Amino acid sequence: MNTEHHAEFADLQWDDVRLFRAIQRLGSMRKVASDHGVVVNTIRRRIERTETRLGLTLVHRSANGIVLAEDGEKLLRIGEAMGHAAEWDLAASSKDVLVKPGQLTIACTEGIGTLWLTPRMSRLQAVLPEMTIGLDFDYNLERDRTHEADIWLTYEQPTQADLIASKLATIHFAVYASQSYIQRNGIPTTMDALKNHRVVEHVSPGVRSELLDFLIGTERPQGFIAMRTNSSLSQLWSVTRGVGIGALPTFVSEITSAAAPVPVELRIRRELRLVYRSKAKPSPAIFAAVKWLRECFDRAIHPCFADTYIDPKTFRRDPSDTNIVNIFPDTFDEID
Repeated sequence: MNTEHHAEFADLQWDDVRLFRAIQRLGSMRKVASDHGVVVNTIRRRIERTETRLGLTLVHRSANGIVLAEDGEKLLRIGEAMGHAAEWDLAASSKDVLVKPGQLTIACTEGIGTLWLTPRMSRLQAVLPEMTIGLDFDYNLERDRTHEADIWLTYEQPTQADLIASKLATIHFAVYASQSYIQRNGIPTTMDALKNHRVVEHVSPGVRSELLDFLIGTERPQGFIAMRTNSSLSQLWSVTRGVGIGALPTFVSEITSAAAPVPVELRIRRELRLVYRSKAKPSPAIFAAVKWLRECFDRAIHPCFADTYIDPKTFRRDPSDTNIVNIFPDTFDEID
């Protein structure tokens, strides 16, 4: 194996090491998928993605199952050595940098925390089994969280010099409506046509809901706002129930088909940033959480977080794939 490949191995993701350890132990794609709590296609994609990134053949596939190739064996040995070298007491090494000793606190918006991170939380807990995971929601994205959270996700660029901030994802927004709403009111096709519809508005500090004024003007017909809420989860539920149409993040299309984007080109985007204190960088708990967050927002798996807008109608929604969390049933509009 050449030096270039060895350098790539040094940048392995811990989940990749666990995956190839399971391949060595079980020798069956189905058993490996069961061991990881995912479907076979997810395991197959992860193997192919790792092989493509390294430019190596890591497994051999046959009618009798899968076995590690020579480079796969090397990957596993290097990964396990890295794991042994990195083992230390999480609580002891983190107590001086975490806001609450023994607890890793992540702060974010209610929508992202409830709809996107909570269904994936077990993966982080499995990596940090001795720690409490705190997930704090805040409606004010502009508020200083440096003394309340260890990691926070925000749309704002922090100005403090002692913070590490990096772009995590791009959140795109589109106008969504339920089938029951469309059947009663038709489909808005232009921004001007929105004035003839009813809107479920999300209003909270930092959300910049005043953008609605710039998009359609301040003169609105009576009853234009069907509902106004500071809860993004309440907004989503209301849209799926046909209360009105609403501007929702396009990752909604990976969660439910109870509401779908309409032709109006809203094209609002916000850059989601991951922030933590620089002194916390050596903490293994912070390292594990940052890695988990980047996997949650991996745009190769979830194109909704790509820099460029991608039509949500093209998103793949496979209910058997654990990368997709179907939070509402497809027949949500018919629920009494």
